[in-house]
Amino acid sequence: MKKLLFLSLCMTMIAVEASAQNMKDSVELKEIVVTAQKPLVKQKDDRVLYDMKSDDESKTKSTKEMLKKVPYVTVDNEGKVQIKGSSNIKIYKDGRPNNSFTKNAKEVLDAIPASMIERVEVITEPGARYDAEGVDGILNIVFKKNTTMSGLVGQATLATDNQADPMGNLYLGTKLGKFDLSANYTAVDLIRSHQENISENHIEYKSSGNTNDVTNTQSIKGLVHVVGLEGSYEIDSLNLISLGLNGYFYNVDIFGTATMSMMNGTNVLYGFKDRFDNSNQKYYNFDGKIDYQHLTHRRGEILTLSYLLSTSDTHQQIGENYYDWVNRPDAYDYNRYYHDKDGMFVEHTFQFDWERPITMNHKLNLGAKYINRNNSSEGEQYHDATKFMDSDFSHITNIAALYAEYRYVSPKWSFNAGLRYEYAYLKAKFKDGSADDYSRNLNDVVPFAGITYRINDANTLKLNYSSRVERPGIDYLNPIREDNILSIEEGNPFLNSSRPNKIALTHTYMNPKVVTSFTLSSSFNSDGIGQINKDLGDKIYSSYGNILKHQSHLANLYLRWQPSAKTNITLNLDGGWAKVSNNEIGLSQERWHWGANINLSQELFWKIKLNAEAGRWEQTVGDVYSHSDPVYWHRFYLQRSFLKEDRLTVSLGVERPFEKYDRFKHYNTQGDFTTSMANKRECRWISARVSYRFGSLRSQVKHAAKSITNDDLVGQKKEK
Repeated sequence: MKKLLFLSLCMTMIAVEASAQNMKDSVELKEIVVTAQKPLVKQKDDRVLYDMKSDDESKTKSTKEMLKKVPYVTVDNEGKVQIKGSSNIKIYKDGRPNNSFTKNAKEVLDAIPASMIERVEVITEPGARYDAEGVDGILNIVFKKNTTMSGLVGQATLATDNQADPMGNLYLGTKLGKFDLSANYTAVDLIRSHQENISENHIEYKSSGNTNDVTNTQSIKGLVHVVGLEGSYEIDSLNLISLGLNGYFYNVDIFGTATMSMMNGTNVLYGFKDRFDNSNQKYYNFDGKIDYQHLTHRRGEILTLSYLLSTSDTHQQIGENYYDWVNRPDAYDYNRYYHDKDGMFVEHTFQFDWERPITMNHKLNLGAKYINRNNSSEGEQYHDATKFMDSDFSHITNIAALYAEYRYVSPKWSFNAGLRYEYAYLKAKFKDGSADDYSRNLNDVVPFAGITYRINDANTLKLNYSSRVERPGIDYLNPIREDNILSIEEGNPFLNSSRPNKIALTHTYMNPKVVTSFTLSSSFNSDGIGQINKDLGDKIYSSYGNILKHQSHLANLYLRWQPSAKTNITLNLDGGWAKVSNNEIGLSQERWHWGANINLSQELFWKIKLNAEAGRWEQTVGDVYSHSDPVYWHRFYLQRSFLKEDRLTVSLGVERPFEKYDRFKHYNTQGDFTTSMANKRECRWISARVSYRFGSLRSQVKHAAKSITNDDLVGQKKEK
């Protein structure tokens, strides 16, 4: 009997110790195995957390690849990140809005090793404390950090493959007294042959009956750089100063050729060939931030003062040479089109946040924010050596906001409600004299409410309502008119803000082997910003307006199943119905769509791990004119770690081994013209990645608990 009690006590102590240290190892006592598995997915009141550092696959994959396992997140075959099927999202780094991550997600997230990430947070219904400038979701990527460290730590990664680009990454971290410092640098070499994209576009103009066939081949070559610097200074146990600098920049040459034939039946009206000449694009984006955090002697009370500077610049020059003309029209009596365009974005943000617990169950969040945002654009366009367009435009926005949010939490129920007031002053200046300057004042009151019921330890039910504001960015506002042989494009500086609304119901189930989250949501918007397409004499004209009425009903299912300690299966599935209408021109479009991503992770023999993934991505309805065919993919990885503490990790991967080309088809079926466009690029992919970790990873930079969170713009994008 004593032996039995002693054995039982030993077993209990082993299980408790394994759980406390979040081990994945197995402790074997004769024929009895005790295993403790830290859950990778957690549900909080306003967000879902994915524990990246506890997923072994993060040792060898990029952040972009690992995001495919995160609830509600999908990454399409082109690298576009979406939440619940929407690409209208913002990406944060350590609770801060990061324009480099948001605008350049494909390149930046593919360059950052997932082994540097602690967790990923998905906020699908941002509350009143977030800006009213609306997005459908926030993806917060939290880097590893602790509180103590000595010496130097780091990680170096090299990766390449047969049809993408070589990449190198170096991370370093250290502690000097009360200073914590970390730095990250990534370089990607864009090889021209790996970037080639071939498109075939067939256009039918309804008014004339003419058709246009355009074949286009484009590629880029150059270097991409991603940099990050984080630091903090702990004044004392109640006061902390943290700072950060993040950047993304590139300089690429642009190459391209095209052929065009305008037809009337079988008759060739005219045609030509086109070749890019001295074309280049330079782009940079930097975010610099400083936070001061003060903890009071009241438990849970935090005051934070923050400042954020965000700036980006795009300089693009495109030269197109036209030759081998057939029946050249008099209107096209030039051989070269050239444009030189420079766009600048500068934003200053000042913010104060106060988080105040009232009692054990009640909490109040209060805050204020001021944003000064300046967009400017200059451009010149030439036909041969003759300048025919010269533009200089700036758009200034000043935003003052106040918010209050109340939260109640009990063992069974939690409730939060908030109200945000925003005053915006907008001013447009036409320095080129092309139009009169104008200004306007906007007032927005934005509510938010949510309620969560914890049915039991495994089941949670959550209902949320939110209203947001979408303000147009410089790409939508810029009035520069780009006019070439095939098309005319210009922005609309008189665009107004838009007000989408959303309601969502979510059920979450969690146990040690299965995690599921199922969401039903509906959204509607009566003044959405949309594209305007017209036929101007067999030439496509594009601009923007507050013209769209949008409604959608969506469902999302996330499933993570661990049938054994060596096997993990993850499924992200979303789909639904959406309708977009433009009453001004009497057009509407409604479609069903769905997407899926399934991932299998299996530990094999000799510490080798297999990862298999397959997916389908389909674009939702975005305008009244067009839709796209779905895209499918599948890939396989093998990885193994070596040396003490698995410091050296090697992985090999293959994607779509039985297909040479990936084809993406896009159709314009309504309006003044119809189009069918097919993009083709090589997709057979064999990759190798080597990562070596050195030093001790016990600590990284501290961060303030609160920080600036700009849920920014629509139409603010890079052009690479």
